[in-house]
Amino acid sequence: MIRERYARQIAGLREELLRQGSMVEHALQRAMTSLETWDVTLAAQIIREDADIDAAQRVLEEKVIDLMATQQPIVASDLRLMSVVVAIASELERIGDYANSIARRIKRVTRRPAFVSPPSGIREMATLARQMLHTSLEAFLHQDTSLAYSLAQDDERVDELEEILRAELINIAQSDPRRIEAALDLMEVIQVLERVADRATNIGERVIYLVTCLSEELNP
Repeated sequence: MIRERYARQIAGLREELLRQGSMVEHALQRAMTSLETWDVTLAAQIIREDADIDAAQRVLEEKVIDLMATQQPIVASDLRLMSVVVAIASELERIGDYANSIARRIKRVTRRPAFVSPPSGIREMATLARQMLHTSLEAFLHQDTSLAYSLAQDDERVDELEEILRAELINIAQSDPRRIEAALDLMEVIQVLERVADRATNIGERVIYLVTCLSEELNP
């Protein structure tokens, strides 16, 4: 009975992590919707609910600590899973912070005296970053290393888009100094999206380690 309870607790770690991942995906999606529509009410909601993502991470860490303290012996594969769950939960918490950051910048941009419409490429960059997050979580769910490795190519495209969009916003700022601050706000959004992609590749690396015991660098 004790080992059956232990098995349920191990399975529960996976479920809790995927629940946190779903919360983060939803926050990121709403952050980009808020950017496209300049919905400051939605942005404020994202900011408030960031605490729920933080709480989900703390719960996971506490459950892992409890398992490690009360269940002995722990086989190597389960110990590896616990360490990976804690690491991925941390990555997800950071992505949740990025969604929060985008929401805060939306509130700031709408108060600027001169407005800058988001370049069209931001939508592609945001979509790709969200897809990378979803792929990384699917890779964890199915312990699929091929999905994890696929993140490297997507990350390269995100980096390309970051350079293109940054140059576009610099041109906007140079052509109209009144819009410099608004352009800088959007540059920060672009940087945040690039970091989302980096965090997704970090999750992919953890999945590869979980499955193969090998440390791979997908984002050199």
